[in-house]
Amino acid sequence: MKKLLILFTLILSFSSVAIELPDAKELGLIGEQTNGLLGVVESSVEVETLVKEINLRRLAKYSQIAEKNGMTLDQVSLLAGEKTIKKTAAGQYIQNASGQWVVK
Repeated sequence: MKKLLILFTLILSFSSVAIELPDAKELGLIGEQTNGLLGVVESSVEVETLVKEINLRRLAKYSQIAEKNGMTLDQVSLLAGEKTIKKTAAGQYIQNASGQWVVK
């Protein structure tokens, strides 16, 4: 119930502004995936847009790191996934090895 109230309040307050990453994580709308990218837990246009934009930036950075270190993009993405999942705060969503969303 509290989550819905916060979400409703954010929707009203962000009607002309996209939701920010920390808010989306805190509300359980997105989570960290094992492949180093964000994933959508609860879909909306704002959430989908945010995830797409951040993932494009992450992939660009991962590509640079891979090229610089003689690694593949997949290798860098998996390492980044491990790192971001470890850094994810308790109570936020992460993807487990089976690909399911779980609360850390």
